[in-house]
Amino acid sequence: MNYGVGNTKLSLAECRKAVAKDEIKYTDEELIKIRDWFDNMADIALAIIEKNGIDNMNEIIDRANLKSKDEIT
Repeated sequence: MNYGVGNTKLSLAECRKAVAKDEIKYTDEELIKIRDWFDNMADIALAIIEKNGIDNMNEIIDRANLKSKDEIT
């Protein structure tokens, strides 16, 4: 399965396969919105990496993980 590396988007069939472990059934419209959201997040992440380097991206991920843990507790 190609997970959208490069400038290609996943097909709806590939998206459906990626979420198949979920018991939730998504409509085509929902899958498109989810896929587009992930594409946008990937674009943002790549822009940060290109601008600041990978070390900075790891720091951002670590901070986000800490924030998520704080929100859970």
